Amino acid sequence: MNKVGYFINDEGRGCFRIFAPFCDTLAVELDRTHRVIELQKQDDGYFTAETDKLPEGILYWLVKNGTEYLPDPYSKYQPFDVHSTSMICYPHKADFSKWQGIDPKDVVIYELHIGTFTEEGTLKGATKRLSYLKTLGINVIELMPIAAFPGERNWGYDGTYMFALNMGYGNYRDLEDFLNLAHSLGIAVILDVVYNHFGPEGNYSGMLAPFTKNADTPWGAAINFDSENSHGIRDFYLANAYYWLSEIGFDGFRMDAVSLVYDSSSKHILTEINRLAKDIEEKEHRKIIMIAEHLRNDKHVTSSDGFGFNAQWCDDLNYSLYSYLTHETFRHYKDFGSIDDIYKALTKGFVYDGTKLNSVYNNYQGEDGSDIPPEQLVVHIQNHDQIGNRPHGDRMSTTYGIDKALLAATICFSSPYTPMIFMGEEYAEMNPFYFFESFNDQWLVDAVREGRKREFSFMPDVEIKEPHDVKTFIDSRLDMDCTSDSPHSEVLNFYQSLIALKKSKVIGIHNRNDIKVVLNKDKKIITITTPKSITVCNLGEESQSLTELGISDKKMLISSKVNHNHDEKCIEGFSARIYSL
Repeated sequence: MNKVGYFINDEGRGCFRIFAPFCDTLAVELDRTHRVIELQKQDDGYFTAETDKLPEGILYWLVKNGTEYLPDPYSKYQPFDVHSTSMICYPHKADFSKWQGIDPKDVVIYELHIGTFTEEGTLKGATKRLSYLKTLGINVIELMPIAAFPGERNWGYDGTYMFALNMGYGNYRDLEDFLNLAHSLGIAVILDVVYNHFGPEGNYSGMLAPFTKNADTPWGAAINFDSENSHGIRDFYLANAYYWLSEIGFDGFRMDAVSLVYDSSSKHILTEINRLAKDIEEKEHRKIIMIAEHLRNDKHVTSSDGFGFNAQWCDDLNYSLYSYLTHETFRHYKDFGSIDDIYKALTKGFVYDGTKLNSVYNNYQGEDGSDIPPEQLVVHIQNHDQIGNRPHGDRMSTTYGIDKALLAATICFSSPYTPMIFMGEEYAEMNPFYFFESFNDQWLVDAVREGRKREFSFMPDVEIKEPHDVKTFIDSRLDMDCTSDSPHSEVLNFYQSLIALKKSKVIGIHNRNDIKVVLNKDKKIITITTPKSITVCNLGEESQSLTELGISDKKMLISSKVNHNHDEKCIEGFSARIYSL
């Protein structure tokens, strides 16, 4: 592993190693004393220097060619903003003395955004709610990106300092406390990282080296992993992966949009990152969980001779359930809507398997996923994208009712796949989750606003929330006070039971040979049977006779009709029940 940025060497000396082939000279200037540390140019494009160990908290600039003052793209903290001085930090690693991690085969994931998870919007605030997640039954938290981004509020996918904790979320001591308490409660924490592009404001890396190349993503230029001078860029991202996983102590990654990580090298950067994660796992004797958002339904993502991820997001069950239950035709939902799609998603994994046209990309993407181990597919009823990229940022339970949302959730948890919850789903949060930002450049604020309007132009009467308005951010915060009120308290209890049944392997076991899915198309009934349970899912409006389904004598464990007296002879429309066997 090649160390980069500022670090302490084995002799306790401070070292700088910065890749900057675009520079003739490069120096570090300490902000208050104006002391200058000249870096020496090496043949491989790096600039290096060794000095005394710098005091924590000292501010500094990079000085290019003697005149241009830049923040450090390798910075570990930006205490003011993405355009100002960088700060020397010595983060503390999480305590692993009593922690071995969570087996990737046994996870229940909770996706959360630090800024809107609590009223404080900080790591300290989130730490106070870890016991709540423990009680819920969560054993893996997936943090949306925390790398430094422009302004005070953002989803995190506009980060520009890959090594720097976003200042608005707190400091490294707060992060250490969060990780340590989570581990003490038996909860792993994985980090959402963005290795496919930089955010559009505050990225100074291009003044040092060709960090990006002439290839587009929906959010900007792609990262240069395979063109001229790419060796320094690969070092940067491998060091970044090592930093968050080993030096800070996260338990894995969710890697954003890896289908847009372009690399024609003989050894793909994603394969290298996953091998690095395996090395850390073996060296530190703890489980590391690596999850990809690929969304092209490719077995190569998780195969041992491919990228080697533990799992990948699979949206096909969400598409199938959401479109069928809501009749929406927005984006991918247009390609779904049949109960057969739900059955196929439950039995084969991929519905986009090369035989169904993807109308968004206008191609037949994907392949047969039936031989992928089920635990390698992460499913959900909605994630941050599928809520926040709706015109109103609305949740399924709010727009289409709790009955349909809990029916969909029961199917997800009873499936053989790995379930994920987006924060607030577990008690039917009423507040939306909007897209929001706080860019400083007005042209960028205007461009984002117009882009959102264009995205939803097919709905001419819809008024889009202003992404830059602080109220859009505030309105996206969770309101957990409602969990003591009906029906939210009943929904929360239902999710606790559902998670417990999944973790105890009563439902949703990962062995396809021991799970049987049956579709009764006429009655719109799907049953999912394991050796210990049968989940009965009524996807139609009409009640159906339990006697005719052959399960009238079974003991009911839970019902998704959380506020109803249950008919022992019939299962209500748009509901699910789980019976013991």
